[in-house]
Amino acid sequence: MPLVYHEWINDNLQLGLWHITESVDDLISKLFLNKEEFETLNSFGCDSRRKQWLSYRALIRNLVESDYIYRIFYDDNNKPFLVNPQRSISITHCNTYSAVLISPNMTLAHGLDIEPVHPKILKITDKFMNPDEAADWEKSGDAQKAVAYWSFKEAIFKAYGKRYVTLKGNIAIEPFNLNDAEMRGFVKLKSKQRAYKLNLRSYNDLMIAIAQEDRDSV
Repeated sequence: MPLVYHEWINDNLQLGLWHITESVDDLISKLFLNKEEFETLNSFGCDSRRKQWLSYRALIRNLVESDYIYRIFYDDNNKPFLVNPQRSISITHCNTYSAVLISPNMTLAHGLDIEPVHPKILKITDKFMNPDEAADWEKSGDAQKAVAYWSFKEAIFKAYGKRYVTLKGNIAIEPFNLNDAEMRGFVKLKSKQRAYKLNLRSYNDLMIAIAQEDRDSV
């Protein structure tokens, strides 16, 4: 079954992971695409990209369990959201997987990232880690932890949902262990700081990073 992992992170937020095994036509048959969506689909240059785009739509239909013909819209910062029914969503994909975070709470700021664990991440840690993060990571030099740092930052970037924020310069992750139940991260700007609760999951060789804005944090 393509839905290979599902979890309610809390009462308002659920996670789904889809393993893309279908053909493009099989995925289309699960959906009700309109003319504009078919035009977008046909603009992709390869089937792998088409499958990713279709699969997270099929995943949303599976999670929402609605007979409505829903649509995904994007705000001015290219952050997606769902209408009919209204849902806040975060979308991510890599290789043959796609994943979605979805909530009925339209004000809930959340973000999601999935990444395969691969040693190539070790070559670019200086591109996204600040000195404190690098010092924490270098205690182990572990590829899994490096991918976790990257994925947490990507998830926070999506949860924050605004442009002109960099992974290294504006997003910071507190030191953590991979088996911690919850981690913390921040978006740091000149005029403000926002805190995020972070959770980590794994499936096969994938790291799954989840970020939620922590509005109770001082």
